[in-house]
Amino acid sequence: MRSAIVKYGLFAALGLAALYLAVQVFTVLDRPYKTETAILYDMSDSLYCSGYLVFQQQEVAGEGQLGYLVANGERVAAGTQVAEIYTDASQARARLSLTELDEQLELLEHSENTAGSDLDLLLSQRQSALYDLLDQMDRHDYARVSETGDEYLLALNRLQITTGTVKDFSEAKALIADEQAIQLANLGSPQAVTVSTGGYFVAADAAQLLTYTQKELDEMTPAQLQESLSQGKGYREVSGAGKLVTSYKWYFYGLCTEEESRKFTDVSSVDISFPGAAEKVLPATVESVTVDEESGLAKFVLSCEYVGADVLSLASATARIDFESYKGIRFSARALNIVDGEKGVYVKYGNLARFRKITVLYQDDEYILVPQGGKVGTDNELRLFDEVIVEGTDLRDGKIL
Repeated sequence: MRSAIVKYGLFAALGLAALYLAVQVFTVLDRPYKTETAILYDMSDSLYCSGYLVFQQQEVAGEGQLGYLVANGERVAAGTQVAEIYTDASQARARLSLTELDEQLELLEHSENTAGSDLDLLLSQRQSALYDLLDQMDRHDYARVSETGDEYLLALNRLQITTGTVKDFSEAKALIADEQAIQLANLGSPQAVTVSTGGYFVAADAAQLLTYTQKELDEMTPAQLQESLSQGKGYREVSGAGKLVTSYKWYFYGLCTEEESRKFTDVSSVDISFPGAAEKVLPATVESVTVDEESGLAKFVLSCEYVGADVLSLASATARIDFESYKGIRFSARALNIVDGEKGVYVKYGNLARFRKITVLYQDDEYILVPQGGKVGTDNELRLFDEVIVEGTDLRDGKIL
């Protein structure tokens, strides 16, 4: 009898333990609320608009198998050789070898410049470059492996010079010079492609060319601009060797709705970028805004005096126009609640939900930004790093979570 009581008691204890564990697992896996941390963030009042980019530009003649001698977006003077035309594939291979040999020679010459080098600093640089190299290989970031490998070799070579392991790299440089002579002979004399005036060069395989003139775009109505953009008109691939942009000032002719055009009211400058094509944010001046009430569309013109290889490559793209930037505490717009006419959010304090009033600094479809320095008892009570409840049922101030 006694053994049966012990047996049933043991079963009951195990059952209670299993029930407690199940409740805890259910609570963790099926919480009726979800939180996000309120963080410091910059947000911009932005528009995304399609349009055309207008440059002062001209095509650079050149046909055949081309090898480029300058980087895209590089500023060149009149008469500069920007490319060469090969008659045989071996010439292209020779030019590639010469480029690599030039880089190796430059690395060795920099390695010999150890004036003022500190041994501890060189050891630190070598170790840092090695860790970076291993990290990039581990992440399969092969695009940067070559650059970081050169940094490691530079630190290693300078360490050898400083410690006296080698006196200089004259033997290695002599071998490179011999190989350069061989490759120069293999290269021969390919036909040169030069530019007749100064400007910014972009290779044909990396550039679009606008076929509209600025005057034609000026004369277009917003409706005509919309039709052209929707049909993909107004630009083509560059023929020849590439294009040369002869002025650093360029224009963007963009399209938006009549309602969106109100953002330009009393605005003289904005920021512009081209997501996925030219990410760098550049300052631009608002030149004009033309509203067509009948179509409900507006055409706007911006000018910019900053250039880069990615921007120079474009002829038509979707731009992001930033009107004003705000800095504050950001959280998901899903967390917004209105209680007794007050905007606010519920935050998790311990195991309780607390309602905190907010003052909206800026809001878009996904996020809300409130001022920093929130304090309980004021119009803006949310504070940095509060755990904001973005999903929950039957939320109320003081509710046990």
